Amino acid sequence: MKAKRYSTEFKSSIVALYNEGRTANSLANEYHLAVQMVMGWVKNLKSIPTALILKIVHF
Repeated sequence: MKAKRYSTEFKSSIVALYNEGRTANSLANEYHLAVQMVMGWVKNLKSIPTALILKIVHF
């Protein structure tokens, strides 16, 4: 089975929501993701400021 790939914009939007105070569990439930996946994206994108992530998402 081929793994599903998510766009950078989608990942950035999830991380932005997490940075705004949403929990990984709530995001995983709402978007049908694994909690570990959400936390991995947060960990990988934590060095990017939220304002820049929001610019990427709204671009």
